[in-house]
Amino acid sequence: MTVQSAQLVLPISIDPDANWAHWVSRLETEHLESAVQQVAGERDQGVFVWGGAGEGKSHLLQASCAAQSVRYIPIGAVLEYPPTAVLEAAEHESLVVIDDIHLLSEHRIWQEGVFHCFNRCMQHSTPFLVSARTAPSGLTSFLPDLQSRLSLLSVFKLPAWSDADFETLLARLAHARGLSFTPEVARFLGLRIRRTPADAERIIRSIDESSLVEQRAPTIPFLKTLGY
Repeated sequence: MTVQSAQLVLPISIDPDANWAHWVSRLETEHLESAVQQVAGERDQGVFVWGGAGEGKSHLLQASCAAQSVRYIPIGAVLEYPPTAVLEAAEHESLVVIDDIHLLSEHRIWQEGVFHCFNRCMQHSTPFLVSARTAPSGLTSFLPDLQSRLSLLSVFKLPAWSDADFETLLARLAHARGLSFTPEVARFLGLRIRRTPADAERIIRSIDESSLVEQRAPTIPFLKTLGY
């Protein structure tokens, strides 16, 4: 994965838990998952994923970065850098991944940079994988030409988490850390925390640390002592 240009070392990191093993596949996400996993090999124009905050967009995009020669660009981390340097030679990668592109709403220079990068990628058949909190049609403050380019991508909406799917995510994250979550424990915790992958990962990590310190299994009584 490429996270720097010839001039810059960028403050970009990938969450090790944001991988396909921790992703919860759902009936509503099957077509999206297939499109994201195939986009680099297909060499088509790409995929645009949108949805609310905390619904797993960054997880999905970071999981796609396991492929070699991917330019991952989380907009929130690079806005203070010149887009010409961040996007330099991105068209020569196998995939360009832009996370949270909606954050460019008030940054015209960055919008112009992404527009020109998109054009170069089209010429080299390098696909884009993009996330935002709204569909391309909702990016009304964007340059019309950039908005038009983004509309060319295959657009998917990431669904909100159901109770059962979020409990599955909690159990899977716990299992990855060697914790055993019964369905009752997963249901108990799922009703008491924000339903986002980021919060789930943070809280499971905290429970794991507390469990090691206290030498106790993550039962409902134990979780209650932790304030849940």
